[in-house]
Amino acid sequence: MENAKSASRDECARMREKYYQDLDVLHEEYDTFLHDMKHTMRAIAALAREGEVDEIISLIDKLDMSLGRIEQGIFCGNKVLNALLSERKSYAEEAGVVMEYDITEPLYFEDIDDVDLCSLVGNILDNAIEAEKQSAEREGIWFRMKMAREGCHIIIQLENSYNETEENDKIRTVGTERVGAKRGIGLRSVRKIVRQYGGMIEDRKEDGRFRIKILLPVRSGWNS
Repeated sequence: MENAKSASRDECARMREKYYQDLDVLHEEYDTFLHDMKHTMRAIAALAREGEVDEIISLIDKLDMSLGRIEQGIFCGNKVLNALLSERKSYAEEAGVVMEYDITEPLYFEDIDDVDLCSLVGNILDNAIEAEKQSAEREGIWFRMKMAREGCHIIIQLENSYNETEENDKIRTVGTERVGAKRGIGLRSVRKIVRQYGGMIEDRKEDGRFRIKILLPVRSGWNS
């Protein structure tokens, strides 16, 4: 158990470092965007004087696309979580897995240790990616985080595909990988963290989709 905790601390530290590295890249890209925008705005002004509406719209669309690429690496305001979400999404894309995030802020994490947050979210995303890779359907992963309106809770929801013909939590060998073993350990770790914070967790499998919902109580954000 201590080895698992140590691994989670290392992962958390790595995510912090990644966040600052990603932030440097974003700042550089944003500075370039602002520099290029000065020239684009001059061009738009010149085109406006000539009444070239279509050309103006085309330039504005290009600006919007450039800004969209910069914003792709920003999912939430929490440094560790943002780096984790960015890394897992990149890994999923490399594996040919579609992963969509639905993050509604503000999110209050003051009562949750970064190591536990990293372990919890990292495990459920890793499990989902591996299950999706093994699934014949590959309908994609959907991950959501928001504050509950009715109380002081963070709601975490996730859906992914799974093979109905083969239980994903059954340990089996695929190539050199023992599929299911790591997934079971990861889910046990998630349940332990949820219990530690007095939260609730439920999961179910139906219609080729695995669904998990986690409620974590938090209070400091609402009372501040």
